[in-house]
This record gives sequence, structure tokens and C-alpha cells, in this order.
Amino acid sequence: MLTSMRRMVAGLLLAGGLAACATQQQAPSGPPQPASPQPTATQLSPGLSPLYFLGTLEHVDNMPRSASDMSRGRRGPAILQLDAESGSGQMWDSQTNRNYAVHMTGLIQLEAGIYRFAALSNDGVRVTIDKTRVVDDPDVHASKMSPATEVRISEPAWYPITVQYFQKGGTAALKFYWQPPGAGGMLLVPAAALAHSPQK
Repeated sequence: MLTSMRRMVAGLLLAGGLAACATQQQAPSGPPQPASPQPTATQLSPGLSPLYFLGTLEHVDNMPRSASDMSRGRRGPAILQLDAESGSGQMWDSQTNRNYAVHMTGLIQLEAGIYRFAALSNDGVRVTIDKTRVVDDPDVHASKMSPATEVRISEPAWYPITVQYFQKGGTAALKFYWQPPGAGGMLLVPAAALAHSPQK
């Protein structure tokens, strides 16, 4: 299963990126806004900060949202890069292989210009930069690429990012891609572009 998934990803990238497998979507009007105030290097730690939840989900909209629900999440070690796949279904610090969700928060470092974002996932995923939804493949599905979303970034800065992901059962995967300004195709978002402010 994992071998076939790797072949699928490699074939799509060789064919000219995710544009060959999905219709490009436009992001909502208005560019994402940088984090304010901007953090200093000493205020940041690598990766995104995850909260884990247990429960059977069919859609990202069913993930915890309220402050009281979020307070029930179990915090785990930072997820340094969104480049994970598992034939058993267990990923990161999930401690189980089915019926779990992960709510990740942090910052992504972006330059000025036009980006394209997409993800390979199994099951549902939603990625939001500031208030702009850049990946939305939110329901139960086998491993597949999301449509690519084009986003204009107005200035170089750290931007707030939220990643919502759930795994129902079977194979699991989450790989987050971008095409930065001037790049010739889609690439995995590098670990160096993701950070979070540690809990005080």
C-alpha cells in the first residue's frame, strides 16, 4: 500500500506537479495577514504544536472547535514537517491507529509573491493560513491529492497556520506541498518554514 502511494506521488510530481491531478482553486478574496506582532527567533521552536483528540469523524467540520472542547485535547511533541504516511494508520504521537484527530497550530514563513498549496491526505485535512483556507479535502477518502489553491502573499513574514487532520481507519497520510514564487513545481513544505511559540 505504501509503495503504491509513493509511486502515485512521484508520478504526479514528475507529470508537472499537482496541477495535473486537480483543478486549481482560488483562495478567498484578500491576502493572508502576517502574525502581529512578528515573533523573534528566540521566541520560536521548530514545527507545529499538535492537540490530539479521540473519536469517530466523517468530516473536518466535526472536529473540536470551542474553547472547552479544545481544552480536552492531549498535547504532543511538535510535528516538525507534514510528510507522514502509515500503512497501519498510526502517525506522529497519535498513540492509536484509528478514530483520532490532530489540530495543529503555529506559523509558516512566507516570502512575497504568489504561492500554490495542496496536500496529499488520507483521511480529511484542512489547512488555513491566517483566515485563508489553502487546502480543503475534508471528508473520509483514500490517499489522494487535494486541488491546488493559489494565494498571493503581500509581504515576507511569519503567518499564522492551522492544520486540521483526522484519521478514521486503514492507511493514513498527510503531506503538505507548496509552490513558492519562482519555483518550477510543487515541493514538500520544508521543516525550516514551520514554527510555533512554546507554551508558557
